Amino acid sequence: MFWWIGVYAVFLWCYNGFLESLLGIIWGSLKNLLIRERFPQKYGKWAVITGATDGIGRQYAEQLARKGMNIMLLSRTEHKLIAVAAEIERKYGVQTKWLAVDFSKGLEIYKPLREQLASIEVGMLVNNVGHLPPPSQTFDENSDQDVTATINLNIVATTTMIRIVLPGMLRRHKGIIINVSSSAGYHPGPGMTIYAASKAYTTSLGLGLAHELHGTGVQCQTVAPFVVLTNRSQDFAKLLPRFMAVLDVERFVRSAVFTIGKTAHTCGHWLHPVQIFHINLLPQSPEEAIPGWWQYIIIASAGVNS
Repeated sequence: MFWWIGVYAVFLWCYNGFLESLLGIIWGSLKNLLIRERFPQKYGKWAVITGATDGIGRQYAEQLARKGMNIMLLSRTEHKLIAVAAEIERKYGVQTKWLAVDFSKGLEIYKPLREQLASIEVGMLVNNVGHLPPPSQTFDENSDQDVTATINLNIVATTTMIRIVLPGMLRRHKGIIINVSSSAGYHPGPGMTIYAASKAYTTSLGLGLAHELHGTGVQCQTVAPFVVLTNRSQDFAKLLPRFMAVLDVERFVRSAVFTIGKTAHTCGHWLHPVQIFHINLLPQSPEEAIPGWWQYIIIASAGVNS
């Protein structure tokens, strides 16, 4: 009997760790073979992407435009928005709109944003914008500005953007919300405490919302990657040992887009759950402390602060 309890415990651990997502992707892929439906027809014509001019957000814009979605770009820097919008229109022949938005400013920015989004059929929302305080700082060393920016970009922006687009999706009985979280949200993260806590919120919000929306025709997906090579993370990525596979951003997002509509919870690429799986082999206390403090030590020793 105890042997069967052990087998069940191992199965449950594997299922919660990666099998649920893997089985969802397999099942979703089989359904797509039978019912071929392009993203604009399945979800709606427009994809709205926050933090859309660099890194993961920029690649989501490219990959979704390649699949026929019109793209609404939301980011802080106007000249980057103009350049990215023009390039996407030229390369993929889709429509684009853009709006310069500084999500770190709080609730006052959302009134003009609501007005802009009311004029389009939002089929996808990619909540990608975020803020990472200097990861060689402990919580008491974080500036008030960094703390406020982390809350406004990682929590307030994600939540408010969902509240803006969700009513329209529910009326049309179709659409998908994609929240870009982080594997940092799975465990407390010494050396990046407020960032890890904010990403735990994003993950919990997305998973809860996915259950609430079941049967409405609207979906919610949480994407929680490990380290992806972007401008913001490249200095840190250079310090990682070789066995920590750091994915380039195009490869990661191409894989993440493949999972859209197939699973409510994914790391975006198969290499990342393998890494998280090995971290989860540790007992609870070291599992929580080691990744964060290891990161803190190597960054501080190398003098990397951004």
